[in-house]
Amino acid sequence: MSEGTEEIAAQREVGSVLAYMTGEVACRSKQVTGALDDCFELVRCESYQALLKSLGEAVPDVVVMDDEAAIGREQMLPRLAVEFRRQYGFPYLPIVVLAARLDVDSVVRCMKGGADYVVSHSEAAEKLAPKLLEAAEQHRLMREVHQLVGAHRRRGKFGDLVGVSPSMQNVFSIVRNVAATDAPVFITGESGTGKELVASALHKFSRRREGEFVCVNCAAIPKDLLESELFGHEKGSFTGAESLRIGCCERADGGTLFLDEVGSMDVRLQSKMLRFLQDYTFTRVGGGGQALHTDTRVIAATNINPAAQIADGHLREDLYYRLNVVPVELPPLRDRPEDIPVLAQHFLMVLGEKYSKYFVDFSADAMRLMLCYGWPGNVRQLQNVIERIVVLATADRITPELFPEEIRQVAAMAPPPQLQVEEALRIVEQALKASAPEALELQEADDVLPFDEVEKRAILDALRKCDGDISKAARKLGLSRATIYRKLEKYGER
Repeated sequence: MSEGTEEIAAQREVGSVLAYMTGEVACRSKQVTGALDDCFELVRCESYQALLKSLGEAVPDVVVMDDEAAIGREQMLPRLAVEFRRQYGFPYLPIVVLAARLDVDSVVRCMKGGADYVVSHSEAAEKLAPKLLEAAEQHRLMREVHQLVGAHRRRGKFGDLVGVSPSMQNVFSIVRNVAATDAPVFITGESGTGKELVASALHKFSRRREGEFVCVNCAAIPKDLLESELFGHEKGSFTGAESLRIGCCERADGGTLFLDEVGSMDVRLQSKMLRFLQDYTFTRVGGGGQALHTDTRVIAATNINPAAQIADGHLREDLYYRLNVVPVELPPLRDRPEDIPVLAQHFLMVLGEKYSKYFVDFSADAMRLMLCYGWPGNVRQLQNVIERIVVLATADRITPELFPEEIRQVAAMAPPPQLQVEEALRIVEQALKASAPEALELQEADDVLPFDEVEKRAILDALRKCDGDISKAARKLGLSRATIYRKLEKYGER
């Protein structure tokens, strides 16, 4: 073993699976693969099918393939990226291509196909092992960052709701406390703020979670059909009633009934809903005097100020008080700019997975644009804009040019954002750290933690402060990277 390969081997963790060899590479001379055998544990695959089978057995650190397999007749590169995402839900897999010659066309095709490095056969004996080590270390770091970001993102989530701002944390707290009860909840907020998501979270975290969550958009159903939609009807009760219909109140038995835009309900029907809320009994349309009972929880919402609706005669005051036992007010997105980076990154990840595309992040200018824009459509508009960007984008970093022209024009004319990019990210980081269960502060002054727990918290805290950079965290802690890796394996954090 040469001095260079000895140094590389010393940096490797014993027993780690590093490379999958494919096509012609698997049959190369000892000059190429022999040097790798001295440093790495190799898995040789003679075909694309064998490669996929190996992917199902263990996650590799890096894949090595020849240019013919990568961009030639077999076209492995694009297929491999999609398959790896499907298998593991993690978008990044380093690929090193061994090329017969390093002409511009071949290198460009390999890099566009997804290769991280291209090494010529003539230089493989000297350059392949260092490139594999570099790619493997990059992969390990990306996996660590991916897991840490995922943990941070989960701490900024409650059910399907996302937010780290004080106002959204207050909403999470109310939902958490109220979900276990059957108290009626009245949700207010502009269109697109997430009222249905709050109602869904109340259902998911309640004892009724096994029952049905029934959503009725009162504004979307004609007034003369809404009563039948809510309470059902008997066969022949009116023209076109050719069979018995079970209404939403009955369907929600054992579950939750969500009345969205309740102020759009006809006032006459509101009186019937008020009677229903008194003892949860009702009669179907055309059902005569036969009363039915349902065990359901009712949640209502409106995007208009309830006081204004009451003053205009569109919402009965007594119905409002019956529903407004626990009020939940959702703030517009413009009033909680620190949530924009978290929401944007969340949608980028979710929609990237939906469309099988991988993105690194938003550029600082793109983040500044989002902070400048007022988002009149709130979270729904932000999600729709990012979905459009994900569909059309070809690069892995989101820049301002990818945003719709009308948003760029409005943002350009707007005053500087009240919250600058760096400040927004700092607030987000502080909020995530404050909610992290690994925070170093002790609950009681007299608490004494076991040494292993102190060690774990110190390492995880160092990784957070170093943005997931294991090498940097190791230097600050006075430990080796290998020690950090072993500790993370022990804590179940990898």
